[in-house]
Amino acid sequence: IALEKKTTTTTTAPSRSLGLRVEAEHVGGYKRTLFANWYDADRDGCDTRQEVLIAESIIPAKIGAKCKVTGQWFSIYDDVTTTNSSSFDIDHMVPLKEAWESGARTWTPAQRQAYANDLGFGPSLVAVTDNVNQSKGDRDPAQWMPALSKCTYAIQWVQVKYRWRLTMDSAEKSKLASLLSGSCGARIVNIPGRAQ
Repeated sequence: IALEKKTTTTTTAPSRSLGLRVEAEHVGGYKRTLFANWYDADRDGCDTRQEVLIAESIIPAKIGAKCKVTGQWFSIYDDVTTTNSSSFDIDHMVPLKEAWESGARTWTPAQRQAYANDLGFGPSLVAVTDNVNQSKGDRDPAQWMPALSKCTYAIQWVQVKYRWRLTMDSAEKSKLASLLSGSCGARIVNIPGRAQ
């Protein structure tokens, strides 16, 4: 599957949700096993989780034996900084179950593997405090928002859905429209390359 990694176009109207289709979510059929676990796509000894930790460390990351990563990470969801990588999860910005219900159920296994391990667009996978990620679970913005960085979260949610051609439901659209207004809606943001 070819992933476009370059982002060259910008917009100042994220409230338009980048033209995402609004559809009722498909209910049923989701299993975590339908999406691949972390894997080492480039065979450098580091799997997707480790690659995100390396990329998101706010100091130069050090890589030890078996790709043990040491560094420092900041969670935008709750303003927590840590050097303990085991206290951070890698959050799928748009959770796997949400992706399934918004279009991924029609994808091939290879497409779902690519989605679950998308290193081609930074906001797809985000290192955040584990208990905050667990409180989010599979919920969309109409059901859950982080305590902090709500505007950034809403923009990145829309970007990931656009990148993967996923739909949104009416409650999700309404919540995002309210968030992506005012100064938040005036932000200049990248339109990501399509992943498929």
